[in-house]
Amino acid sequence: MTWETIGSEERDGLNVALNEARWLGIRVDVETHRTALLLDVLALPSEGPAPANAPVVVAVNRVTRIAASLRNGWWSDTAAEVVAVALEELDDTVRSFGGCPIYGWEFIDPPEESWTHWRERLSLDVTLSKQTSPHVLELFQEGGSAAPRHLDLRVWFDQIDISTPDRHNLPLVDFIAAGVCWWNAMYADDPRTHGRGIFPLRDD
Repeated sequence: MTWETIGSEERDGLNVALNEARWLGIRVDVETHRTALLLDVLALPSEGPAPANAPVVVAVNRVTRIAASLRNGWWSDTAAEVVAVALEELDDTVRSFGGCPIYGWEFIDPPEESWTHWRERLSLDVTLSKQTSPHVLELFQEGGSAAPRHLDLRVWFDQIDISTPDRHNLPLVDFIAAGVCWWNAMYADDPRTHGRGIFPLRDD
């Protein structure tokens, strides 16, 4: 793995590159203090055809805390039942949503108030280290079944690594560029972005 640090420029770029990615799975390694997320992201080369899919592993290092809230209801339902989740059940819980997209443009270092509505309603809260982490990764899933369900996740970490599922490293700058390229192409109505259910806003 090639661990990289995140500055404000990288944070902003990652928030673009991760938007509308499908969240497919998660792996937590308690012994090494690492967490890896399997995502299918929106990415385009500067030239040439769009890939059929773009699965990546977003791994974070020096994880100090993981918190999650699984609720049987919509995200805004303050009366929704909170379901306990063991750490070893977290991947199965994520997969049970069937790869729903994440969205919101604020996944890396979101404002602290972003989890005000669920921070006291935790299904899982594991502290791996008493050290202070400089960064936070926050994701959620909603849906995945006939009845409304919602899963929020927060991971406190220090460094990040992005790779393909077969462990080919993707430098942060290249990963961000491919994501920014996709969104710029979508706003330009590039045919390569068609078929993903995402469309530019129209003035009319």
